[in-house]
Amino acid sequence: MNDTRSRVILALFALIPYLLVSWAYMAFVDGGASEFWRTFGLLIVVRLFFSVIETLGSILSWRLYGKKFMVNRFLELLRANHFPKRQYAHDDFLNYLARIEDGPYPPSVKASAKEINFILATFENMGILLGMRMHSATEAALDAYSPKSQAPAYGADAA
Repeated sequence: MNDTRSRVILALFALIPYLLVSWAYMAFVDGGASEFWRTFGLLIVVRLFFSVIETLGSILSWRLYGKKFMVNRFLELLRANHFPKRQYAHDDFLNYLARIEDGPYPPSVKASAKEINFILATFENMGILLGMRMHSATEAALDAYSPKSQAPAYGADAA
């Protein structure tokens, strides 16, 4: 099923309780269509307010605790699977994984690189914000595991 279509269906399904509450309030106060739409609008505004609060809380949680936690988890993953050090200083995490998958490394390390790529793709499919967070955490973990200052510049090893 198309991801956009499933999200639209989910959003419409989530609106059903709002419609029912609005209709029940309209019937309870013997109001007309204006009471229905006023109540429905108020419910939507309240939902948006709480969505903003939840989003801000999520951002704050990520900044204070979540990023450090995920960086440590990815760092443990790199160490436990005996990943090689960064080949070039300009490599980002995805280039680093691609070099491992294409390079002369043991099959276990290549398989681990593919698994990490799959994990990142899964987070990207959960949402752009979550995907960006995980990519940021992997970059920080790679910088801690293999600092750019210790890797050669591109082409420096050919000279």
